[in-house]
Amino acid sequence: MNATRHRHVDYPMERSAGVSLRRERQWGLLGGLVGALFGLGSALIAVYVEGASWWSTSASYPQFFAHHRLLTYDYFLAGALIVGALFQIGALWTARTGCYPRTDTFGGTLVGMILMLLAGVLLFTRLIAIAHTG
Repeated sequence: MNATRHRHVDYPMERSAGVSLRRERQWGLLGGLVGALFGLGSALIAVYVEGASWWSTSASYPQFFAHHRLLTYDYFLAGALIVGALFQIGALWTARTGCYPRTDTFGGTLVGMILMLLAGVLLFTRLIAIAHTG
């Protein structure tokens, strides 16, 4: 068998391949909506479920962060981590199967990464608060 017959030629893609400006705008709107819902949900749960004050600025974290029990707020943050991970998984899926893989992969990765980062930092801050009050 001739080895040269079955060789594949490797060549770079064009920069515009797999990109859609309309989809980029959609990802921007979806990311803004997800961020706004996360922030609003976080504030509403903190104030109306956990009893935090709207105006308290005396400490580096809200007082309810130091409670030594599992809170509704913790479930909310765990849910945000899961949703962020689902965005990441979706981004991997669109990288292989999407019509606009560069746009969709970047959009899903960015939304998932920001959501997971915010939830992770808040969970870590809660852990620090619990350890601080010991």
